[in-house]
Amino acid sequence: MQKLFYSLLVVSGLLLLNACQKEIDFSTSNPGAVTGNFRAKIDGNQWVANSAASANRMNGFISILGRSTDRKYLQITLTDSGVHNYTLDDMSMNAASYIDSSLPSPINLTSNQGVNPGDAGGTVRITSIDTVNKKISGTFSFKVFRQTDGLQRTMTEGSFTNLAYATTLPPASSSDTFRVKIAGTSWIPQSVVGVKTPAVGPLPAMIAIIANNATATKSVGVSMPATITPGTYVLDFFSGTHIGQYNPDSDPSHSQASTSGELIILSHNTTTKRIRGTFRFHAEELLNPTAFTEITEGYFAVTYQ
Repeated sequence: MQKLFYSLLVVSGLLLLNACQKEIDFSTSNPGAVTGNFRAKIDGNQWVANSAASANRMNGFISILGRSTDRKYLQITLTDSGVHNYTLDDMSMNAASYIDSSLPSPINLTSNQGVNPGDAGGTVRITSIDTVNKKISGTFSFKVFRQTDGLQRTMTEGSFTNLAYATTLPPASSSDTFRVKIAGTSWIPQSVVGVKTPAVGPLPAMIAIIANNATATKSVGVSMPATITPGTYVLDFFSGTHIGQYNPDSDPSHSQASTSGELIILSHNTTTKRIRGTFRFHAEELLNPTAFTEITEGYFAVTYQ
């Protein structure tokens, strides 16, 4: 869970892997843009990322992102070893995630779930990385699995060709504001993203406000139910509803979550998707409570997607 929440904040929702149950977000890589060719056969049926196709290469990860007009999403995330053959399994941080929004349950299938050998996993081969023009190509074949109901999908003849990749996050919108003190020192991020994720099963729709430096190696964020109204709320990671998170660097083991704190929503317009609030929280490494940081004087005024 610690690695999952770190990934969500650092890449603004892009690394929605492991047990994640929310749609993939394309906010860091020009949503709606098809920058190359990304395709595969899914259980023998041709799929093409004809609505969005792009990539990110930052923070030690490569993420390949695709969305089709029929709202099928495929994401591949790899620890960045450059041109290389990568194995997807539950023993590594390499993983793929697939969502078919037409299914009764849109909870994602991933390459690192499963009970028996053969349930999930496979390989990805990065064949070329053009660092001058920032384009990436490769091939893949793997299975993804959903442990809740045993659903499986097989990806074959997969390829991505000349996908443009980003190495920094987009700059903050001039209409958005985010500021905070980290251990008493003021920090103003270079990128701010507001994302609303849909309700899935018993999980409510959520809003995440995520602030990063340009390379996504440092971030502060808060998440809350999408129905939140003006008022005061306790920031407690273990509640799963109102959460503060601080990532001081690119090492997932250093990720810190709120164990106490306060979120005050000043205003929330669900029509314009504009939300304003203040926050403060005590953040700890979940597996090492002696490593902690005080996050204070936080303020955000953000329009979320």
